[in-house]
Amino acid sequence: MKSNKGPLANVLSSAITGNITKGLLAAAVLTGVAGIAHRAALAQALLQQQGTLAPMADSYTFDGEAGQSMTIELQSEDFDTTLLLKGPDGEDITSNDDYGGTLNSTIVIELPESGTYSAVASSFSGEGGNYQIEVRPSSEYEVVFSRAFELSVSEDYAEAIEAYTAAIVLDETDPAAYLGRAESTVNEAYISSTVDITDLSDLPEDVTDAVVEDYLKAADLLDQQGQAGPAASLREQAQYFSGEAPTAESNSPFSESEAPEVGSPEVELPNIVAPEAEGSIPVESDGGIGDGAEPLPEDAE
Repeated sequence: MKSNKGPLANVLSSAITGNITKGLLAAAVLTGVAGIAHRAALAQALLQQQGTLAPMADSYTFDGEAGQSMTIELQSEDFDTTLLLKGPDGEDITSNDDYGGTLNSTIVIELPESGTYSAVASSFSGEGGNYQIEVRPSSEYEVVFSRAFELSVSEDYAEAIEAYTAAIVLDETDPAAYLGRAESTVNEAYISSTVDITDLSDLPEDVTDAVVEDYLKAADLLDQQGQAGPAASLREQAQYFSGEAPTAESNSPFSESEAPEVGSPEVELPNIVAPEAEGSIPVESDGGIGDGAEPLPEDAE
């Protein structure tokens, strides 16, 4: 058994006699001295660098021309996607997490310069899984919808309503446009109201009617796409907005006594699953670095 002599004995003695603070301080001093001695004994380092470990990601390159409008779309049923676009100089240009009422990611952008761009696919949580990524020239609808989405994110709800309406004129079959317009309509009513809105019954009748109409239209379109769950949820929310009690058969996210309240300018809408893109670019599911994705031809449908 080792005898308690020297500095260590002093530390133990201090703790035993109740002078714990002094004992801990002595231990800290000893540790610091040992660290300095250890570093002094080492040979000169051959490499010293600092870095940051990033979540797993795949990078895909494509060539673009200045002024060209491109859509980059990342979809997965396995994880919450995030998408980053890097310019020809390697600098980050823009990114997206959730888009159009889904957990998928989309970037619609007019390219600022000609060159080779990189689309970086990753997951919000760092977990992996299967996904699809597609790079293509933007359609007129995608440009208008993207503008509406960005206006709603920046809380310019009046302009967002107009932009979503313009998108619907171009394509009446996308439920995301109706959901976006409904959300913007409620939020605009909330921020522009001269009275406190604490319950759905406080909303003006024209607002309620517009939201119910958009919800029901989106629900019908979701049913046509085979998404019965989100469709049922939307129909129940429409019933709450119209002041009706939900039916017992409805697929409800609320209890019978719970109605969604309008307590902030952010109205939660059910996530919808984006339909699988036709002609999307298949990528490996093992998390490796992709070989690169080429944009579809400009005349691709």
